Amino acid sequence: MCGATRGSDVRLPKFRIVSLQFELLPLVVGVTGHRDLSAEAEGPLRALFGEALERLQRRHPSMQLLVLSGLAAGADILAAEEALERGIAVFACLPMPQAEYEKDFTPAELERFRRVLPRCAEVAVVGTSARREQGYVDVADFIAYYCHVLVAFWDGLEARGPGGTAQVVELRRGGVPSMVGDALVAYMPDVGPVFQIITPRRDQPPPAESLSIREIYPERQGWRARSKTAARRAGEEEFEDALAHVERFNRDLSREPVSTAQNRLAALGDRVDAASNRQQQKTLRSLRGLYVATALAGAAQLVLPTDGSFHIPSWAGIAARVGFLAIAFVVFAVAKRSDYENRYQDYRAIAEALRVQYAWCCAGLRNRLVEASYLQMQQSELAWIRLALRTAYLITGCGIAQPDDSPSRSESVRWIDGQVEYYEAAGKREETHLHRIERATVAVAVTGFALSAIAFMAGWMMTHHLMPAIIAPPASAQGTLAYWETMPLALGSMLALIFRFYAQQRGFNENARRYQHMFTVFDAAKRRLREQHGDPRKVLEQLGHEALSEHAAWLILHRERPLTFVHT
Repeated sequence: MCGATRGSDVRLPKFRIVSLQFELLPLVVGVTGHRDLSAEAEGPLRALFGEALERLQRRHPSMQLLVLSGLAAGADILAAEEALERGIAVFACLPMPQAEYEKDFTPAELERFRRVLPRCAEVAVVGTSARREQGYVDVADFIAYYCHVLVAFWDGLEARGPGGTAQVVELRRGGVPSMVGDALVAYMPDVGPVFQIITPRRDQPPPAESLSIREIYPERQGWRARSKTAARRAGEEEFEDALAHVERFNRDLSREPVSTAQNRLAALGDRVDAASNRQQQKTLRSLRGLYVATALAGAAQLVLPTDGSFHIPSWAGIAARVGFLAIAFVVFAVAKRSDYENRYQDYRAIAEALRVQYAWCCAGLRNRLVEASYLQMQQSELAWIRLALRTAYLITGCGIAQPDDSPSRSESVRWIDGQVEYYEAAGKREETHLHRIERATVAVAVTGFALSAIAFMAGWMMTHHLMPAIIAPPASAQGTLAYWETMPLALGSMLALIFRFYAQQRGFNENARRYQHMFTVFDAAKRRLREQHGDPRKVLEQLGHEALSEHAAWLILHRERPLTFVHT
């Protein structure tokens, strides 16, 4: 199943986000590290962290950086200071309320902590337990779950306790266990690279290669990974490919105006929807241009002679055929190179998922994450979509509950009403397009057959001297009649095939069935909510899962039917 997975209530700490302001998706850098840094190493360690940030900015110039830090004494606070000095936003995720957390600091450490805290873009208490130790575990889970890259100030030794540096590293390399039922296998975005800054500790012998950076990428499991080196290389390529997709998404998103919606998640969804529509228009223009140019090339092949007859130079017929075919190839090459079709489909997937996420949040289902139940079986080229959705959840404040959260909230109701109207109209539209194409297919085929039949009958009558002399064509026209006996039938058959392939490429029939199914689902949910059958939150949750599952199926169907050069 490539769609939704039941039970997407991700067991992660609740958090509060208010002041983070990102118009595009940032690259999230998590920080973990030892508290007991040697004093003389702080300067070099800070410089190495700055170097790691610069590496990431050079590699991914269209993504702003966001640093996640627990602001613990030592590496956490040092990294936050360096990020702030560079103008990089810091998200402080604390294991417990500030007053309680401050009990873990010495006076000197506390002074430093209080200087940094007000400068953070956001401060969130992510710990959910009264147990102090569990709070640090919650921070470890939070950072490992939401970061794209983990920078670890780590000496490379095993963990000394829960929530420590080594545990966060292991979570990032092996997968966060709190995600949807402790999956046996973790892929992007559940795992990711670790930039290890090899860190000496106070009163400890320095580790090998102290004060250097190692980039550790997760090993990609599977039959293609024939060696550890190949597995690491595959893991690196997979991660970089995911971020490259996010960067392209950011560039396309930057072309869309900022939405006027007050809710930041809704505003982001509006912009993604606009970006998807723009790519869809480019896809349709390319597809139509490709089929029109190919049809003209085929018509030129059938209609225009190459022997100079019909007062048409042979070079003109050849030039027309080659020219139209060249245009078709150029349109196809530009569309494939620009990847319009996949961009449209991927952005539509994100837009639909954000709609579900927004409806869930408004209904009070703020601990349901769409990315945790979306495209679980697509762990390669589509993994970046879940990465984007996870980041969107982090930066748009979905985790903060509102007093009016309820299944009857207007936003949730409008989502259902809007989807009912959309799917009903879209289903009728696709059926109309399908019927038009079918009628056009029959029309060109019948017209070609009729013209060929007329020419054949005229030739037969001439051969058998049945045509009156007054209307009988001269002998020189017999060759023309022979030409018209075959050309219309061939041309009509070719156009009929092109129309048929165009309908298959557009998927009118499958889309009509899909829209009809989704109309039925949303209409049934609307009735259940109106008639108050069952728990309304449960209805909305099931409806969201159904929408995610159906759209995932649509995305995979179209991924398996990519834009190809015309079959005929």
